[in-house]
Amino acid sequence: MLGAHFEAEIREQPDVWRRIAASDGARRFAASIAGRDVLFLGSGSSLFVGMLGALAFRRRAIRAAALAATEARFDNAAYRDACVVALSQSGRSTDLLDALDRLAPSRLVALTNDASSPLAQRAEILIDCLAGPEIAVPASKSVTSMAAILLWAAALTGGKKNRTAETLTETAEDVRGWLDGDGVADVVAAAQRIARRRNVALVAAGYGVPVAYEIALKIKEASYVHAEGFPAGEFRHGSSAMLDASSAIIGIVDEASRDIVHRPLAEAAEAEAARYVIGARSGDVAVLGPATGEAFNTLAWLVAGQYLALSIGRANYVESDAPRGLSKWMG
Repeated sequence: MLGAHFEAEIREQPDVWRRIAASDGARRFAASIAGRDVLFLGSGSSLFVGMLGALAFRRRAIRAAALAATEARFDNAAYRDACVVALSQSGRSTDLLDALDRLAPSRLVALTNDASSPLAQRAEILIDCLAGPEIAVPASKSVTSMAAILLWAAALTGGKKNRTAETLTETAEDVRGWLDGDGVADVVAAAQRIARRRNVALVAAGYGVPVAYEIALKIKEASYVHAEGFPAGEFRHGSSAMLDASSAIIGIVDEASRDIVHRPLAEAAEAEAARYVIGARSGDVAVLGPATGEAFNTLAWLVAGQYLALSIGRANYVESDAPRGLSKWMG
């Protein structure tokens, strides 16, 4: 079956999160950045996870930013004293390793899925994301494992204490139940419709924004359908002009973002675009994905987006395990 490895790895994610819940990775990460500004460095999916992590730490009054590894040659002067957190599934990306040469961080923390990689060997502190071997080119379990560690670590530094081993385990079981149940059929049906669209917009606010970027990347990788992620409030400033009956729009919704995300969804109805939401309800728009508690709802959103990308790829007869022109790590 097309995307067999991709689907298997999507379905393994609840087990990965349970391993993280039983580990000390989040606690070690939180301790490693204490008292420092933080720069998250990555490429592709790892960059978007870094954006999510940076937002989580900024919400706890810790100065944090995310930077594309390929931009480090142009943007490096402000980070000399920062703790650099390098995110990489493989730990072998030459873009990332070259960026570290240029940044020469005073402290390097590596969050990677390969504890024997060049990145791991360079790091002062290594956090294994515990995802296990990942074969499909579109990253899935390595993405959510890194996200789980960063979100939990941010909660350990202050503010709300709702991200715990218990809530991560609960989220794992909520998502497992969805993957094993009838809810995936709704995603497959939506994918059949979206596969015929010319473009897909994903709109979100807050934690949903980097998730929107990541799901858009997954759709492009796995199905060759053009997709872009946007902050929902910014979508109206030009990009909404692209919506018409050949488009689809997907809102990523939670209680805090419902109002701001609903507006472009309502405007999309007037443009006759196909409409869906991931997460919480927004009016009468069809909901895709599992229902979970607030603490780790971003992980559930990511899984829904991954399964949607897989299903759009199958509808378009794309082998998402090995998309054209891509490899598991970019040399």
